Amino acid sequence: MEKMEKIFNHIDQNIEETIKTLFKMVSQPSVSAQNYGFDKAPNLIKNILSEYGLDSQLLNTPNNGNPSIFGEFKSTSDKTLMFYTHYDVQPAEPLELWKSDPFKPQKRGNTLYGRGMSDDKGNIAARLAAIKAFLDIENKLPTNLKFFIEGEEEIGSKNLLGLIENYKPLLKADACIWEGGGLNMSNSPLIYIGLKGVLTIKMFINKLSVDAHSSYATILPSSIDRLIKAINSMKNDLGQIIIEGFHDAIIDLTIEQREAILSLPDDTKEWEDKFGVKLLGNDLESIDDLKIKLYSEPTANVAGIQSGYNGPGMKTVLPAYAECKMDFRLVPNQNPEEIFQFIKKHLIKNGFSDIEIEPIAQVFPFRTDMNSDLVELVKTTAFEIYKKKPFITPNNPGSGPMYEFGGLLDMPICSAGVDHPTHNAHAPNENITIDDLSLGAKHIALIMKRFAEI
Repeated sequence: MEKMEKIFNHIDQNIEETIKTLFKMVSQPSVSAQNYGFDKAPNLIKNILSEYGLDSQLLNTPNNGNPSIFGEFKSTSDKTLMFYTHYDVQPAEPLELWKSDPFKPQKRGNTLYGRGMSDDKGNIAARLAAIKAFLDIENKLPTNLKFFIEGEEEIGSKNLLGLIENYKPLLKADACIWEGGGLNMSNSPLIYIGLKGVLTIKMFINKLSVDAHSSYATILPSSIDRLIKAINSMKNDLGQIIIEGFHDAIIDLTIEQREAILSLPDDTKEWEDKFGVKLLGNDLESIDDLKIKLYSEPTANVAGIQSGYNGPGMKTVLPAYAECKMDFRLVPNQNPEEIFQFIKKHLIKNGFSDIEIEPIAQVFPFRTDMNSDLVELVKTTAFEIYKKKPFITPNNPGSGPMYEFGGLLDMPICSAGVDHPTHNAHAPNENITIDDLSLGAKHIALIMKRFAEI
């Protein structure tokens, strides 16, 4: 660790410059769901990578998608480490719940606020801080480095497979540090080595040619009623998914994976406080049951329903049209394309052939081997930086394009970042603390140093 003190001191002494870079990124909107800000954001990120000493370029994305940015630094090492991050962010709405403009970042005390401050521009800034420290002090990086910054992660990375096929040799590396990671509710390092997949669909139905007066509800069909019944047909009374074929391909947890999940701290009280609920799961489930469900079971979630009138006052109407968005979190070895077909067959078999269904986005699940050298490296360095025992989970409950890198490019993947559950990622008042930013940068720097030695 002694050899790293100069690097760590540089990160602390230049933290204001890191914040300035982070604020520059956050000030430029890059909302992929709304295609907002991409006339300027890609070149801004590319130029920032160049300013930090990387050979950078824009990578064209198939289907005229948002470009990704690639930066590279060639060192004298025979090892190549990949950083995966993304510069696109979630929509800032509802704007009225923000205490400040989401695209005019603010520093209030030790906390920085703005859309993308944590997810994922804070992780970009932390990695750049580590890179700058090495280049300023040693005039080189300890390992060859490839920095990939995607522009469509928040909309399901729908063009990433094609992009990787086009740039496969350029993106090859020995291992990859993923976009996020950081601390859990108990402020212990939480490292994940996999992600669930996801299938997002739209279901819709048009039972009438026009909206009707609600007095006709006794004789006319209800689009909302049909849609809700179709949704409810997918689960039983215990909330278990009952779509035929849905679970067939799932790979059981190994003993090691199961033990890793069960060893995670009990955060239920913190989650109940944060979300204002009195009980997670149901009263028949133990804490261990909840952990297994969260990290290793698929989901079928209704993200939103639109139909009829929801404005002020009263409007007695029988809506002609209803639609919903659903997302299905998937676990290894589930295939989102197969799951979509199972859902279609389920609707037809259960009498809902009048419900239309369209795929919106899909991501394959992925897990790294828990015995990978990379996992041990990240775990050891996390303990040295945070001074607390890290927890390892086979996968995060969320989703992301790990399969494209781990599966197609055949590399182990491990998380390390600046994240914390209180950062309000995807929500109003997204934030990051300066301490999280500094510690995340130091962890990345130590990973870079040790990776060259394994």
